[in-house]
Amino acid sequence: MVVTRVNILDNESVRNQFIRGVKLLKDDILHPEWPNTYDLLVIWHYIAMNTFTPASQMVRNAAHIGPVFLPWHRWMLILLERHLQRVLNDDNFGLPYWDWSKDGELSPSEQKTALLWSDAFLGGTGSPVTTGPFTEGSWKVNVAEDIDGNLIRTNRSLTRNFGAIIANLPTKAEVRTAVDRGQPNVVYDTAPWDINSISFRNELEGWVNIPPTRLHNAVHVWVGGDMLTGTSPNDPVFYLNHCNVDRIWSSWTKKYNNPEYLPGNNESSDLQGHRLNDLMASITEDDQFDPLFRGKVSPKDLLDPSTRYVYDTLEL
Repeated sequence: MVVTRVNILDNESVRNQFIRGVKLLKDDILHPEWPNTYDLLVIWHYIAMNTFTPASQMVRNAAHIGPVFLPWHRWMLILLERHLQRVLNDDNFGLPYWDWSKDGELSPSEQKTALLWSDAFLGGTGSPVTTGPFTEGSWKVNVAEDIDGNLIRTNRSLTRNFGAIIANLPTKAEVRTAVDRGQPNVVYDTAPWDINSISFRNELEGWVNIPPTRLHNAVHVWVGGDMLTGTSPNDPVFYLNHCNVDRIWSSWTKKYNNPEYLPGNNESSDLQGHRLNDLMASITEDDQFDPLFRGKVSPKDLLDPSTRYVYDTLEL
């Protein structure tokens, strides 16, 4: 079934389903030896972020700072969406996105009180968050990355710190710059396949050495708190951010008529996990991780998501 992903600010029913669904996943156990399904995804993200490719160089990892950034997170979104459909008992549910570039048009003070952060949506800023549906007693952080980069068990509330490190969310002009840059030589990614690549992937991921945009990264940094670490999926806004990133990738793909995914299969083995047909990093070595998405997955498998979902609009 093909579902439609919509802007969370435009659909009250989808907003309520998303909030209810992620809470249900906090109580959902797929296997008696595993943590709840929501926390399992948090752990998976942390492991991928700390699996370096190649292992001898602590730069590019199995989900970031390289070509696989966009397909790996697309896979994560699909898995979450499938599990939300299951616990909500609704095969028509599509994961919503947050168009943060629209909020980026507001003043710095207005950004902190935008609709997404109201009680009816995700609640606001704070350490801990004290408003909305993810306050203490309603949402617990059970696993987190500590200051030394280690994954630890914890039992605390969610934290955010809006605008403390950077004052502004990305703007629509910055998104358009990223999508338009490079014409007529449009390229998904290129050597050296890291933060120094002059490419669409690197710009959308948001590394600051390619001015003026810092798109995906800037959203994590602006929200702050739990969104700053390798366990950033602890904050449900993580998925709304990445769903919008995926929407931007889909818009770019349509605009340029499906540009080639790079690197191909003949690139260096140092790019293992990032090449077109490489299997992407999973949390387990077997297929039990997700009974709704069996089999190993490569970037090639995820370049056309149209048999799974579409967006209500690709206008940026």
